[in-house]
Amino acid sequence: MTPPEQKAPSPAEAAEVKEAEEVLPLEVTETPAPRDPIAIESQSVQGNILKLGVRHGGGCKVHRYGLAWDGRFTKTAKGEPRAELTVLHDSNSDRCKALVYKDLSFDLSLLKQEWSEKGHGDRGTLHLDFNGMPEQSAQFKF
Repeated sequence: MTPPEQKAPSPAEAAEVKEAEEVLPLEVTETPAPRDPIAIESQSVQGNILKLGVRHGGGCKVHRYGLAWDGRFTKTAKGEPRAELTVLHDSNSDRCKALVYKDLSFDLSLLKQEWSEKGHGDRGTLHLDFNGMPEQSAQFKF
């Protein structure tokens, strides 16, 4: 019999533990490329953390994910400061056909640091575009 103080976690408690998933770093690389297909289902920024809901094929092998930036700040057509980010996906040659949905978290602190170091001050709002698709974008305010 399990003592009450060591009871199994409830489904809600287990979900909270799942939510505390790994926060991946932002990589800076001159020519980021997406590698394997991946679709962005949702995006939001909470503090310095970018949360992406993604979808891709697979289901049989472990996939690796990342987020890359070319190190440049540009401007949108409306003149807003912008950073183009690339969602990296390595399917590990997974040829299975299941649709896989995954929640990813990335630390955007490096963008804020670079913004400040390039003389733009400690506060700002950056327009974030993903994989060259302006309709998939988010705002990063700091």
